[in-house]
Amino acid sequence: MSENETIQAQEPKNQEPETSKAQEAQTKNTPIMTPFEAVQKITKGKIKLFKPIQDGDKVHEELNYDFNELTGWELARAIDGGESRDPFAKNLTDTQALSLFAVAAAKCTEGLDERDIKERLGAMDAITAIRTATLFFNGSLMAGSMNTTNG
Repeated sequence: MSENETIQAQEPKNQEPETSKAQEAQTKNTPIMTPFEAVQKITKGKIKLFKPIQDGDKVHEELNYDFNELTGWELARAIDGGESRDPFAKNLTDTQALSLFAVAAAKCTEGLDERDIKERLGAMDAITAIRTATLFFNGSLMAGSMNTTNG
């Protein structure tokens, strides 16, 4: 008996293949998670930096961030710096997303302010920061739309 035959002989027969939650949700036509649940997963966290940021004697190897710590004014100020790509919907530019992330990270990182983070974040880390802020912003728009009623 070859090695492959041995492995096949040990597998139980009539076993249903495992399905993922995504496959089950797609089959049932239900969302994997609500926009609110998705936003909650990325609202607060940390990114491990590919290129640490030096701050005097301290080296920051990761940045914590928490978008819930932002006030409405801080959010508006962070995203007012760039022009929207779409005049009919509020889509963040990369500059706006990086500014938004920098404000959220500066609130959680002693020794670094928003400007330090924007100007000293490495390219690979900036891509992660931009993606995270964009997902937060777009998810918040969708979750907020679901909580808004007319009339």
